[in-house]
Amino acid sequence: MRIAVDIRPLLEKNRAGVSLYTLNLLQELAKNGAHEYALFCNSSRGNFPVDVPRGSTVSNHFSRYPNRLLNASFAFLHWPRLETLTAGADLVYLPNLNFVATGRPLVTTVHDLSFIRYPEYFSAKQRLWHRAINAERMIRRSSAVVAVSEHTKDDIMELYDLPAERIHVVSPAVGPEYFCRPPHEQTAVREKYNLPTKFILFLGMLEPRKNVTGLIEAFNQLDDDTDLVIAGSPGWKFRQIFAAADRSPKRKRIKFIGYVDETDKPALYSSAWAFAYPSHYEGFGMPVLEAMACGTPVVASHTSSLGEVVADAGLLVNPGKPDEIAFALHSLQDQRLRDRLHQSGIWRAQQFTWQKSARTLENIF
Repeated sequence: MRIAVDIRPLLEKNRAGVSLYTLNLLQELAKNGAHEYALFCNSSRGNFPVDVPRGSTVSNHFSRYPNRLLNASFAFLHWPRLETLTAGADLVYLPNLNFVATGRPLVTTVHDLSFIRYPEYFSAKQRLWHRAINAERMIRRSSAVVAVSEHTKDDIMELYDLPAERIHVVSPAVGPEYFCRPPHEQTAVREKYNLPTKFILFLGMLEPRKNVTGLIEAFNQLDDDTDLVIAGSPGWKFRQIFAAADRSPKRKRIKFIGYVDETDKPALYSSAWAFAYPSHYEGFGMPVLEAMACGTPVVASHTSSLGEVVADAGLLVNPGKPDEIAFALHSLQDQRLRDRLHQSGIWRAQQFTWQKSARTLENIF
């Protein structure tokens, strides 16, 4: 079967969950060779991503239309069709909700429905984009819908009244690079980002949904010598987070290191004393899985998908209660608890593999 795949998520400058999900699945799908993949990308200024998989079962198709023009044409004229732009296809796969036109069966991955559940976490521009893309129409149009977690599947069933048999779970995963990082790599990353000796780590987009201000409030309550390192690119209303750090009585112990290169992430997680992710809402929550793979004790929200991903391999808290987050972080002083979370976190992360997810997606195709 020849499958057209929309790889426009790979054009993100600072790649995060959706783009990493797309790339890792593509690499496994191409390796398996069960189908032929026609990869579509469009950019009027950029170039085709250089790190996509190669091989006899993969072909690249690149256009240079202005994105707004192409999206408008997809939305209103239903032209050009993706199977035409990729020299023919039996099926079209969207790794994320996006503008598209096709007359072929469509498989769409939905990462989360936070824009429906919590529109207040999005800017006016983002809300307009979600309205224009018409997620409900696209999901209903899809022959099969892929959810990244059981939680997201439940959201789709509830909000769009889709039957369970049309929705399939294909979760993100972690690669072998996240397990067992040598000490010299940790030393290099500590030097590169000028990291403190003992620190709690947060890694994610700096935006209200991630509840970084709640984490800072919890950190203010700790009375030990641990620092807080906040990693990630600035998102919508990121200045609120910097303002909360500036107001903190422990502001000298809070360090922002910005976007972290993908190759540095395993050593960064491994260097952390604990990983904290008190997000209000996640479709999956890849950072908690990555941290657990590194054996780092995790404190995460019990809301949305995070409890599903972490299970009993981390400490789950109410993200709306900073004192509860602080209590969980303080409890990690217990070495026996740390040892248990180290082992159970690694075991839990090993249950999620890109090979397993790729095989599931192939069966859906």
